[in-house]
Amino acid sequence: MIYCSTFTHVTEGDTMGRAEVLRTIKDSESEAERIRADAAAKASETISNARVKASESLSTGRQSADDEAASIISEARSSSAKEAAKVASKGDSQLEKVAANGQKNRKSAADVVFSAFRKA
Repeated sequence: MIYCSTFTHVTEGDTMGRAEVLRTIKDSESEAERIRADAAAKASETISNARVKASESLSTGRQSADDEAASIISEARSSSAKEAAKVASKGDSQLEKVAANGQKNRKSAADVVFSAFRKA
């Protein structure tokens, strides 16, 4: 309980009316709510921007990885094609040698086979 004697030096012009106090409190609450709403909106925008950037980074990373994988595959195909050409060339050369040697020995091989038939 407040006694009048504690406010001996307060004059009528120094005091706020009850309506003015309530209005000030209401204004302060409204301002606090506006500040909270602004902060929530900024937080939401920041989170949204972070998600967009993360998605872009992820997409860029995937594209970079796909490009690198395609490059590695292309290099491997090129290298294997060169190696296959070398092996095919070597095989063709050996095949020609076998055919040439077979051509040389064909007459004598035929003679041996015919001779074996004649003796039998």
